[in-house]
Amino acid sequence: MTNAITVDLEDWYQGVGIPVSEWGRYEKRLRIGFDKLMNLFEKHNTKATFFILGKVIEDHPDIIQEVIDAGHEIGCHGYSHLELFYMNKEEFDKEISYCKELIKLFDKEYIGYRAPYFSIDARSLWAIDVLKTHNFQYDSSIFPGDSKRTGIPGFRRDIHKLENNLIEVPLSTFKIGKMDFALGGAYFRLLPYKYFAKKLSQVNKTRPGIFYIHPWELDPKHPYLSSLSRRRRLPHYWFLDKTEKKMDQFLSDGEFVPLIDIVKNKINE
Repeated sequence: MTNAITVDLEDWYQGVGIPVSEWGRYEKRLRIGFDKLMNLFEKHNTKATFFILGKVIEDHPDIIQEVIDAGHEIGCHGYSHLELFYMNKEEFDKEISYCKELIKLFDKEYIGYRAPYFSIDARSLWAIDVLKTHNFQYDSSIFPGDSKRTGIPGFRRDIHKLENNLIEVPLSTFKIGKMDFALGGAYFRLLPYKYFAKKLSQVNKTRPGIFYIHPWELDPKHPYLSSLSRRRRLPHYWFLDKTEKKMDQFLSDGEFVPLIDIVKNKINE
């Protein structure tokens, strides 16, 4: 089965709970992992969906242009990488409006959105209607299970229309014992490759897999922040030196497309 491959386009310090007001203190290294990913995509003739953080557009317009020129799909990842359940509707609406203005500088519009940390859950379902008012056509922000940080246990795992007609593309998850794991990120780095591939094949018995990765996961030499909480620190740094080789194998073993290629039939229903 053809699966979707997605990239959350953010730098190494932007997804570990550091406030956006402090990001200027940290070394910008996005280019390192980004170039490795782009080389792998070119090698395997693969197009992906890049969910772009608004601050990255401001800091790296050259990278955004490269993504567009290479023919990848672009989606919105918000601006500040703050969990949505720590925001309110007005703050979220303001962020989305600003992100849409930023991408217009490239003569582009978003149709897909992904929340930081997959943080649309029972506390932030109001975000679905905000996205609809901004003319998004699909969302890929819900972890259908318990990730300990967020998630909605028992949520539908298939791609489907919500009550407001927004298409929801849940993250692909699977059980290992009583724990919910996802297709990508720290889960991809932690699990042995053959075991991970087996889990993907099980997902594919009923639906396409939605895989995600971050550029910093291909940059094993990015700074180590011992000040981070153990819960954030451990999964962030797990097996970073293995990611590039694993990704090369992963792209070689399967067929991957941007998320829009899997969602478009639902949009046209």
